[in-house]
Amino acid sequence: MLKNVLIGIGGTGSRVIESVIHLCAAGLGPDKLHIFMIDPDQGNGNLTRTHTLIKNYIDLRNKFQRRGNNKSFRTEIIIPPGDKQFVWNIFEESNYTLAKYINYDNIVKTKPEIADLANVLFTEKELNTSLNKGFRGHPSIGAVVMADPPMEEYPFKMLWEGIESFGANELRVFLVGSIFGGTGAAGFPTLGSRQLIKFNESMQASLGGEQSRVLLGGALVLPYFSFSVDSVSSAGEPMFVTTGDFPIATKAALQYYNDKQLGFDQYYFIGDSLAQKVGDFSTGSSTQQNKPHYIEMVSALAGFDFFGQPAQLPNNNKKYFLASRETEKITWNVLPLTRDNTGLTEYKRKFKAAIADFTVFAYAYLTYGKKELNRTHKEVSIEPWYSENFGRDFKEDNHLYNPRHNQNSDLYNVADHFLNAFLYWIASIDDGETVFLIDSKKLASGAIAPNKKLELFDPETNIGNIGELVKGDSMHKTFNAFRIEGLQEAIIKDNITAGSKYLNIFYDAATRFNTSNLVNN
Repeated sequence: MLKNVLIGIGGTGSRVIESVIHLCAAGLGPDKLHIFMIDPDQGNGNLTRTHTLIKNYIDLRNKFQRRGNNKSFRTEIIIPPGDKQFVWNIFEESNYTLAKYINYDNIVKTKPEIADLANVLFTEKELNTSLNKGFRGHPSIGAVVMADPPMEEYPFKMLWEGIESFGANELRVFLVGSIFGGTGAAGFPTLGSRQLIKFNESMQASLGGEQSRVLLGGALVLPYFSFSVDSVSSAGEPMFVTTGDFPIATKAALQYYNDKQLGFDQYYFIGDSLAQKVGDFSTGSSTQQNKPHYIEMVSALAGFDFFGQPAQLPNNNKKYFLASRETEKITWNVLPLTRDNTGLTEYKRKFKAAIADFTVFAYAYLTYGKKELNRTHKEVSIEPWYSENFGRDFKEDNHLYNPRHNQNSDLYNVADHFLNAFLYWIASIDDGETVFLIDSKKLASGAIAPNKKLELFDPETNIGNIGELVKGDSMHKTFNAFRIEGLQEAIIKDNITAGSKYLNIFYDAATRFNTSNLVNN
């Protein structure tokens, strides 16, 4: 019996989980995955985007009846039930400071020697700056306030549910956060200490000696992005971190991890030296919305590798995994996908196929598919693919046979939101210079920015784009081939709603088209 739990810490953690959700939508990831996040910045734009995406994923997975070879949304994402807390915000009220947390004013009066120690350890700014936007690149603050998480309350309660039934290493917990910032740098080693998760006695994690029900892993994300800081955006901010602080913070953190005996069984060290810009400066809150980056996808894949390892593990399983570039070019073949060298070739093929199929599916459905739904049944019946799937049994007033029936609207609305978010994510990863996965210039025109709907190219007008969405060798087939080799061969005979059938047709068409179009798929 295995249970997989993913905990994202801070801004980087939330962006990695964003990649996790999109990869799961494409059909990758474990069968079941429990997820929650940790961030004191309740209004953080990245956190909000990821939380919304998870809810959207779960909603779409519940509504979409997948059939045939449709591998999308295979992973069951599990979050705390109902209105239970999904994010541990650490502080119960806003505008909390470290001084308030340690009751500094009272300490000054009753134990001045302890107050003197606090003054040695922390500056006045560190003691008195509001922490509602996170720890601002000062992990020493975060380590203090995160040392005693409420393990018996949600979201941590979800981690420990059913713990008594697990054997050694069967509760697999994976932490992800940055090594160079504030919240992630503080939370990763704090939660990774031996007593908080790995050998937590009160939560029955320990089996005695060096045996634990918990297999603890984590992705330590090294510096991989940059942002510019101008005098206007940083005006009035008493304490913040810049990219110039990253190297020294990383060096100090790596030395700490080398010297300190924590509870981790397996580490993944992931970073990138290109320092691509992912957005404008922000100390936090709703204005902090960064573009997705391929390193976040690599970190998500590290989690999949951790969860996918064999059930039976040797007693001494301490391992370190490093991921770095050999050249500046990031292609389908160089991504670090698995520790299993014997299955690497097949895993690369499956990974490329999953991302390519979901991308073409989302693009074709959101353009041509939506256009055809806006036409009448009679108008679209001249299309062979449509007539074959809906012509014989069509009933205007029945959602099982009419894809335009109002009862299918909820499915389409949820699908529209998620598929647009997916295309934004995969398009953002394309930097136009070093990342050669999906070609965003064949996908959409205009700027690719958060909260801005992509202006997707019309495949009937730009007929060659669909065959060149996936970078690398291809047969450069056009949208005409997508109709003939994809849509016309996509026959769904299952007894499902017409809305689900319609989506399945486009997914099936995408897989058929990519099989014939992509070289060495």
